[in-house]
Amino acid sequence: MKKIALSALIALASTSVYAGEQPFYLKASLGYVQFDSEDHFAVKKDLNSTGYAFTFGYRVNNYVAIEGSMANLGTIHRDYEFSIHTPEMYYDYDDIVIENYDYKSTSETKLKSYSLGLAFSTQVQQNLNAGFRLGVHQWCEETNGRSTYSGTRSRYSEARRLYEVEPSNGSYKWDSDKESGSNPYYGAEVNWSTGDWGITLEHTIYEIQDDKSNLSAVGVTYSF
Repeated sequence: MKKIALSALIALASTSVYAGEQPFYLKASLGYVQFDSEDHFAVKKDLNSTGYAFTFGYRVNNYVAIEGSMANLGTIHRDYEFSIHTPEMYYDYDDIVIENYDYKSTSETKLKSYSLGLAFSTQVQQNLNAGFRLGVHQWCEETNGRSTYSGTRSRYSEARRLYEVEPSNGSYKWDSDKESGSNPYYGAEVNWSTGDWGITLEHTIYEIQDDKSNLSAVGVTYSF
């Protein structure tokens, strides 16, 4: 997929010439992000956020453009809970130790995307164009979180006689757990323009491993 997209971009850039007077454009987009997640373990998820994108494009001709974009795909919040109530036994020197715990954790994941692709469009009526976009993007995740646990630790002698039950509570946090990869992106848009300026309604789907980030946005375009 990536090799095909890259070859198409190189071929268009090297063989096509746009006849218009303003082949370049900049676009700033702001909108709503909905994240489709395959995570079935979270007891609570906030997968909706605000996102934005900046795009630089070159119109090869009246129908095709090459685009590079940077997008902030918002922040995802997840909460997890699980318990260990079946006693787990292990030996600590000559003692037998059995623990029961409740665990809770919350995490925050920030998503960014850097993309390269093609935009195809056609005129619907005067000043109004519609089309679709596709390409490959490099996504980056950065996760921060905090976990807490509470429970008891029971100590038994070798003869299985209970002689101590002590509470055990604690918490820990982690940050800058980073992950990245590359996947396709694709979407559709409608653009109304007059002079150097245009307004775009767009919906773009960014695949991120087995999940999807959906950005529905309004964009302002400046051509030069």
